[in-house]
Amino acid sequence: MLYLTTIIIILLATVFMVGLGERINLPWPVMMTLLGLGTMAFPWVPHIDIDSSIILPIFLPPLLWAIGVKFSWGALRRRWKSVLLYSVLLTTASALAVAGSVMWWVPGMSVAMALAIGAAIAPPDPVAVEAVAEPVGIPRRLIATLQTEGSFNDAISLVLFHAAIHAIESGHHVDALQVSIDFVAGSALAVVIGYLFGWVGGYVRRAAYGTVARSAVSLVIPFAAYLVAEHIHASGVIAVVIAAIQFSSTKNLVALDAEDRLANASFWQVIELLLTGLAFGLIGLQASGIISSANPERLLTLFMQGAMISAVAIAVRLAWFGAVWLAGTAKGSPVHGGAPRSFAEVLIMTWSGMRGLVTLILALSIPMIEGYEHLREDAIVIAISVLAFTLVLPGLTLPTLMKVLKVEVDESEKDAVSSLLKIAQDAALVAIQEEAKDTSPEVQERVTDMCTAITRRDDLREMVPENFQPRLDALKKSKEEYARIRDAAMAAAQAEVLSAQDRYDPDDVYRVVRKLDILSQADAIRQTTNQSFVLPGLAAGAVALERYNLVRQHLNLGTSSIPVIANAPSSPFMSQVDSGEQRTS
Repeated sequence: MLYLTTIIIILLATVFMVGLGERINLPWPVMMTLLGLGTMAFPWVPHIDIDSSIILPIFLPPLLWAIGVKFSWGALRRRWKSVLLYSVLLTTASALAVAGSVMWWVPGMSVAMALAIGAAIAPPDPVAVEAVAEPVGIPRRLIATLQTEGSFNDAISLVLFHAAIHAIESGHHVDALQVSIDFVAGSALAVVIGYLFGWVGGYVRRAAYGTVARSAVSLVIPFAAYLVAEHIHASGVIAVVIAAIQFSSTKNLVALDAEDRLANASFWQVIELLLTGLAFGLIGLQASGIISSANPERLLTLFMQGAMISAVAIAVRLAWFGAVWLAGTAKGSPVHGGAPRSFAEVLIMTWSGMRGLVTLILALSIPMIEGYEHLREDAIVIAISVLAFTLVLPGLTLPTLMKVLKVEVDESEKDAVSSLLKIAQDAALVAIQEEAKDTSPEVQERVTDMCTAITRRDDLREMVPENFQPRLDALKKSKEEYARIRDAAMAAAQAEVLSAQDRYDPDDVYRVVRKLDILSQADAIRQTTNQSFVLPGLAAGAVALERYNLVRQHLNLGTSSIPVIANAPSSPFMSQVDSGEQRTS
């Protein structure tokens, strides 16, 4: 009962801390760290012992899955240099540098235990990076590099960590050659296992009936892939990430409807948040016993050593990204697409190397080995100190650093959403033209006019003389009024259906409201993005047609289409509009 009560309290505290962070504009990983530290500050909180052998299998698979589903095979092919440079080489260099620092500064520290600590501290947390870095305006290409690094760096850290623990338990030295062989072999086997689980999971999800069942499949697969891979001594981390990439491949996503995609995204946002909060809370409770029983002077020494070790990890990262930047400068182009292009970006990438939950999980996963009890406690305290210096401090200061360095977002990144919406619009208009072929001539003509009006609206604005500008402004205002009327109608529809839940079956009410919510989200795309994804409807189609008719009337074109403008942007259906008639501007 104590454990259940504790879990519920931690989950409630997680929700409260996240809400507080939103209100005071602090990223939730920082709030989770403060939650974990807060549990250590009160001596009356219960002390909970968690079996070190189950910490990784419980918390790691779903967190890795939440990261992996944001990737694709194409993105992985484009970012292979990031995987090699940062996930493998930088993580290894950081682990070795931290291990050397630990041996230098912590008296009595063995080589194997130092390597275990180095492996725990080496990998930045992609969840923390994404939650902290993206809101402050870091360029998307840099965030993509950080996400790629964080998706696979846990694999090399776990290989080094397990090698160190095995050396401690067996009394042998760490064999670098054997570690390399284990990593290569385990990674190759993990790719096969992950692909198979992702393929099977995608098939099962497509065959499952109902949104709930399809979402549940995505929760089972990461645990299954991780456990099977670890059981045969492959990399569970890589298996989960590869399974997630295959599971979320284009074929599998296209097979889902909009409701499934929306529900699954919301489901995993909640899982990721609550699981992270629960992990920080439980780990904080377990560490509180170590903190409360330790000598205060010894604690202060360990925290200072943690600060110096954090400085070493940051310095290694700064040197690494600096070298990548200088190498790109020397050859005249960046080493890869997501490489830093200025010293300011080097500093941003360095300061974004935030350690997180994996660091704490690995530190607490160090087993209780006779003769190493005090070193295990030292490792946990050092890991907590590293989190304070590499997550809380950067999380609080990164916005200020961005303002001081004035790192600008590439124009290509600003245009990414617009380009994708243009792709969506072109596909939609082509489909409209194809579907209209089997309709009456009147419908075909109206569809062609509407599509032409939508895609040529920029040209229309240039063709309209100045005295027509007030009329166009009035049309723009009428579009906003149409949208307001539509939103009011949608809100009234949702409220009326919800008010009927006492008279109808709640499941029927939920289904209808869910569909209305999806429609409302679809209508909000244009308003929130201010882009040009237009499917003919009340707000867009009516105004586009009226604008088109206005110009046609002004140019005395009668019932024919508007002329083709020289050097105008092409649209997917203009060949159909232009066929059979030569037009001039």
